[in-house]
Amino acid sequence: MIGRLLDQRYQVVELLGKGGFGHTYIAQDTRRPGNPACVVKHLKPITSDPEFLPLARRLFNREAETLEKLGHNDQIPRLLAYFEENEEFYLVQELVEGHPLSWEMAPGTRWSEEQVIQMLQEVLPILEFIHSHGVIHRDLKPDNLIRRASDNKIVLVDFGAVKQIKSYSLMTTEQLKNDTLAVGTPGYMPSEQGQGRPRPCSDIYALGITCIQAITGLNPKQLGEDAVSGEILWQHHAQVSNQLAVILNKMIRHYFKYRYQTATEVLQSLTSITNASTPGAVATVVTQMVGHYLKDGYVTATKVMHYLQELAKPCYIPPDNGTNSDPTLAPLTAASTLRASEVKSNISNKTITTSIPTRSPSSFSVRLRSIPQSKRKSRLLIGGAAAIAIAALGISSANNSQKLASSTPQNEVKPVATTPNQPEQKTGCLTVVSSSNLRAGSGQRRTGKVIKAGTQVTTTGRIDGGWVEISAPEVGWIWKSRTRNSCAK
Repeated sequence: MIGRLLDQRYQVVELLGKGGFGHTYIAQDTRRPGNPACVVKHLKPITSDPEFLPLARRLFNREAETLEKLGHNDQIPRLLAYFEENEEFYLVQELVEGHPLSWEMAPGTRWSEEQVIQMLQEVLPILEFIHSHGVIHRDLKPDNLIRRASDNKIVLVDFGAVKQIKSYSLMTTEQLKNDTLAVGTPGYMPSEQGQGRPRPCSDIYALGITCIQAITGLNPKQLGEDAVSGEILWQHHAQVSNQLAVILNKMIRHYFKYRYQTATEVLQSLTSITNASTPGAVATVVTQMVGHYLKDGYVTATKVMHYLQELAKPCYIPPDNGTNSDPTLAPLTAASTLRASEVKSNISNKTITTSIPTRSPSSFSVRLRSIPQSKRKSRLLIGGAAAIAIAALGISSANNSQKLASSTPQNEVKPVATTPNQPEQKTGCLTVVSSSNLRAGSGQRRTGKVIKAGTQVTTTGRIDGGWVEISAPEVGWIWKSRTRNSCAK
């Protein structure tokens, strides 16, 4: 094949790869100035079934047309040509100079949380684009995400016609007619895709697994799964904040209906943790809550608490080294926030009573009892009013927190408050049971020093939240839960 002129235009100069479906070459386009390089994929069917060729040709043409539409995105290689010679198919695509992300994910190499978020912010818009054209990639993985050398942008490759045609030579005539053969890579492919029924959220699953591979340094096949639910178990291998872990876990839920259904939903969740309490984040939260109410006729208190958290939480804080999540970002719970057993409101001369059982916080529900289900307009008005009230409460909480933080000079030592549940510790000693970063102040920036496990430390008696001040062997603050009262006497 080397040296052969295809379609009287493309001069084959180098073999890039080969497989059961055909070969991939680098070729020169002899009809363009400078003979620029391109990629030629030779797709050679191995079946002699007389019914195969017309079916394969039809599917090949359909998928090539799809690739033509997708090539208008800067982060997808353009389809330059497709043709058939001697009952064999050829695709000509733009050559992307760069390296696959798999090179950056060598075994044991862990990406930082910021790197993972940046990858999500780059790849999700690509998925938004292809899904809007009715295309599912079906083989998203590090090998198919190319870091382009010219600008370091991520480019998504190897999908559409390439993926379909790769499988044609392995398909029976019946499978060709129904187009049901599973396409994908084990480990990155969710269960519904393995059954030949991929969905847009199947690509979201694959991207979530790719992120987990990056942040854990482990191949997906090395990750365990829950024997009952089938969910992937990975957080104990990673240093990841609760906020990002929640997003990744929803991306890779075993049952597709529990996942994010669109790339846009994932981007909105990312925005809420990277730009908390911005107008966009507030609008997203209010929209979600009104949507839940219009759909079900009520909003559970658990969801209300979730919405309040989304609005009132501080800006995203990545995890410290050596810990799986920042202990200062403990999630807000319904039990610690809602204490009243009954809340009454009067809107438009109608009384809305909400009952909140105190026995089981997880089963709290706020039901709008007196509103007929048929009066959708009233439900919309009341739901909107409730959404605005909760949004206002969340924003007020966030603003008050920011004002309090800004009113405290950076060089001023905050007074330490003691409570009956958290008495001030007397001067003494503790043993560090898990290596801990030393802080200049309670919850403040790290000093760069680490107190190793097994070290005995001397305390000053000052406690602030979960932080305890020490005077030896170094001066600073460490997280109390990483110590125990068992110093050797």
